Amino acid sequence: MKVLLAGCGDLGTRLGLRLVHSGHEVIGLRRRPERLPPSFEPLAADLSHPGGLTISDVDAVVITLTPDDYTDEGYDQTYRRGVEGLIGAFDSTPERVILVSSTRVLGHAAPGEVANENTVPRPDSGPARTLWETEELIRETFSSASIVRAAGIYGREHSRFVDGVRSGRAVNHRRWTNRIHHVDLIRALEALLFSSDPPQLLHAVDALPVQLGEVVEFLAAALNVSTPPDLPAELEAGRRIDNARLHDFIGNLEFPTFRVGYSHQLGFTM
Repeated sequence: MKVLLAGCGDLGTRLGLRLVHSGHEVIGLRRRPERLPPSFEPLAADLSHPGGLTISDVDAVVITLTPDDYTDEGYDQTYRRGVEGLIGAFDSTPERVILVSSTRVLGHAAPGEVANENTVPRPDSGPARTLWETEELIRETFSSASIVRAAGIYGREHSRFVDGVRSGRAVNHRRWTNRIHHVDLIRALEALLFSSDPPQLLHAVDALPVQLGEVVEFLAAALNVSTPPDLPAELEAGRRIDNARLHDFIGNLEFPTFRVGYSHQLGFTM
């Protein structure tokens, strides 16, 4: 299979290395492809300004975009305009199209409310609305596309969140949070590429939605530092996202909870 990784940053590169190891061809599309592994075919392009870019003869595309900045304009340029540019560059339709979106598209919810793939999104910010519009564009263009809404992706070697715990940065202990280890997210993307009947929508979250206070308490104990203070003026917020469909699709997660994932990331056993 020849797979185009559009927006081939950290996540795309990790996925691509697995695909190459399995004998597949990988094209890495990014603005500065000199950073890609030598086993990838590099393709230099800015999808928001594609010019005369033409993409031919790919079997599948996985879209893993990251905005340059996290403003409304940054999301619009990267996601909506970037995906429009990508669609316009294809001279034939790939058999498999996967877009990595975000659970933030779901929008506001009552504190602790449970959501799943049947929950109707109510995007309540500029970035969330742009993500929703991009999902709709993908669905309208590629009828069999799969949308993967990832929660907070973690497990990389360097983590600003872990650094924040080390430095004692205050957080809202009552905020509900959801996350996915990058290893399990990549497993899901790989499974979508090769499944004979892939789901068209998948929430990539682990098995344990949890309030942020519990997470920072665990990390502080692991790092032998004081627990970061609460922000008492902030109320309980956030939703819990069910991962039953993900579990049914790929089976047990390698990192089913934040405790397992962060223990691995920090190099100790529970």
